[in-house]
Amino acid sequence: MTEEERRFEAEIAEVQAWWSTERFRLTRRPYTAREVVALRGSLRQTYVSNELAKKLWQTLKTHQANKTASRTFGALDPVQVTMMAKYLDTVYVSGWQCSSTHTSTNEPGPDLADYPYDTVPNKVEHLFFAQLYHDRKQREARMNMNKEERARTPYIDYLKPMIADGDTGFGGATATVKLCKLFVERGAGGVHLEDQASVTKKCGHMAGKVLVSVGEHINRLVAARLQFDIMGVETVLVARTDAVAANLIQTNMDSRDHQFILGVTNPDLMGKALATLLAEAMAAGKTGLELQIIEDEWLAKASLMTFSECVMNVINRLNIGEEERRRRLNEWERASGYNNCLSNEKAREIAEGLGLTDLFWDWDLPRTREGFYRFKGSVMAAVVRGWAFAPHADLIWMETSSPDLVECTKFSQGIKSLHPEIMLAYNLSPSFNWDASGMTDAQMRDFIPQIAKLGYCWQFITLAGFHANALVIDTFAKDFARRGMRAYVERIQREERNNGVDTLAHQKWSGANYYDTVLKTVQGGISATAAMGKGVTEEQFKETGTNNGAIYINGSGEVTNNGAIYMNGCGEVIA
Repeated sequence: MTEEERRFEAEIAEVQAWWSTERFRLTRRPYTAREVVALRGSLRQTYVSNELAKKLWQTLKTHQANKTASRTFGALDPVQVTMMAKYLDTVYVSGWQCSSTHTSTNEPGPDLADYPYDTVPNKVEHLFFAQLYHDRKQREARMNMNKEERARTPYIDYLKPMIADGDTGFGGATATVKLCKLFVERGAGGVHLEDQASVTKKCGHMAGKVLVSVGEHINRLVAARLQFDIMGVETVLVARTDAVAANLIQTNMDSRDHQFILGVTNPDLMGKALATLLAEAMAAGKTGLELQIIEDEWLAKASLMTFSECVMNVINRLNIGEEERRRRLNEWERASGYNNCLSNEKAREIAEGLGLTDLFWDWDLPRTREGFYRFKGSVMAAVVRGWAFAPHADLIWMETSSPDLVECTKFSQGIKSLHPEIMLAYNLSPSFNWDASGMTDAQMRDFIPQIAKLGYCWQFITLAGFHANALVIDTFAKDFARRGMRAYVERIQREERNNGVDTLAHQKWSGANYYDTVLKTVQGGISATAAMGKGVTEEQFKETGTNNGAIYINGSGEVTNNGAIYMNGCGEVIA
């Protein structure tokens, strides 16, 4: 055996041992360690994001064990990601927010996954660099404090792991592989992928969603895991399904999808395919509303059902005794249970065995002009997909249309009936009108801990950064236009001071002190051009003494000597 071969075999053994650790106990791979090592180069690389991936995994597993949840929201920029670090243990990076505010072409738009595929990785890097910088800045500041100052100053862990929106993978398996490589290189600790079709992708709370087959999405998950394995990282993989609200599916090639595909049950429409009728109408010059009327009228006649619904409907119409009817229904229900994932061919065989020889059901007749099949979305459709995705992912996320505790419970129980240890994720979406949900304020407060007990150990508001940004700027701009600087002082500066927000001293926050230290280190300990030297306006925010000459500020931000709030040099309230 040559030295090259020995190194190769040793690396294979190393990968096999890695896969045997607790981290991957639940993970299934359709490829071997030998195949992974063969796809690696000879130069072994390490990635900082792997440390954050490990941190993320431990954070989520701890929450799962405690029946609590990591709660977070989508961060827009370095200010938000650093402010969040004081209170939250993970960070979300939203494709919707990037699509609307930060595409790599600077062309904003809705979440249709038509932005360049490096858009979200670029935002991850933007936020990750801010995390690294503020971590460095904090260390320099703390190591220049005396022990008493350091003990009084809370340490902030700025390196909170990010889970990023990988959308649909932006194409086939090779696109998914390249996207996941970018995420690892740019600093993401986790990535989520969803089961919509790339070419028709919509935000999960829009209409017109088209699913890919179960098998195609598994291929995406496997592609992502393979890339992580090639890079030697433990990036957390989240599988999202949009099967609750989707009403179309790309193909009928996967038998696991068959039980949810709708077919025509009205034999009067035999040979009258909807797509053909619409094509003929368009050729005759009909457009817009005229075409919509044709489609609506055709669908109203079609009596669309799943094959199982059709079978039960026909059994209930048979001229047979009630006992025999119940026997056939029970036999069908046992054979067609969701976990059996019957192919349509097998389902027809069983139906014929129950005496249904002239049953009419056709899933091709109602296909759309684009060729998509009609799909009956439901929680059980999401559960069936979750069962299939779980061996290839670390968390399962069901996208929903409302914050429904019954729905959450059904999904959790369904998934855990086959995969009891899998972690679950939940989108606390701002697309929901929470005030119209029927919840009281107390129920809203308790929603996160309540579903955490069901296993939803990672919960996030996708667009909270976006909405918070809009709210603050809109209300401040309106008030500033009316009241000028008093609006700024009351709404912003005093509130920063009263809440101990460190951007009050924004020069210090941005790292001017840090780079003064760099400059002085270069120049032997002194510099006449230090940015935070004598004359910097930020001196106005610092204390000038312990009692004599100190700044005292009351609750309205006015200088006073009675009932004062004492502040330290960072503008932080300390007494």
